[in-house]
Amino acid sequence: ILSARPNAINEIRIKLDDPDRAPAVAQRAEAELGYKAVAWQEANESILEALVVRNVIMYTVVGAIMLVAGFGIYNIISTITHEKARDIAIMKSLGFPEADMRRLFLLEGVAIGAAGSVLGGLLGVSMTYALSLVCFEIAATGQEMTRLPIAWSLMHYVIASAFALGSAAVAGYLPATAAEP
Repeated sequence: ILSARPNAINEIRIKLDDPDRAPAVAQRAEAELGYKAVAWQEANESILEALVVRNVIMYTVVGAIMLVAGFGIYNIISTITHEKARDIAIMKSLGFPEADMRRLFLLEGVAIGAAGSVLGGLLGVSMTYALSLVCFEIAATGQEMTRLPIAWSLMHYVIASAFALGSAAVAGYLPATAAEP
């Protein structure tokens, strides 16, 4: 009823350069003006809590996927090692050092991990960008956000790539040590 009154201001929104300062600005505005001021974090508290739960689930799933990917790389390299046992024996008889053979299998594992990191990074950036374009509207007080708060952090991609390369190196090293027919 109050929001339908003509010629009345019932809401003022302030756009900040730093959205994280909203609680302090709202508190100051409320103290100076005497009117109720609500920061976007408070207005969207339930959505933000849901996002925290989503992050916990997401990191758990991503960790499990990376673990499975590491086992997959291990199985691929292990299979290649067993299939190449004859070639390994020939290389040894030609005087190819064992350390070089280990390096060869390790390099193969890291190459698989690097390819996966690049493809995963491209897919991740594409999906993150697509999610940032999704708009929604929640009809309530009009203070809710209309887009998902997507974080574009290069550090997330660096950490994921480092983990992929590390697990690929370990997955490549284990069968490489067994590359002795």
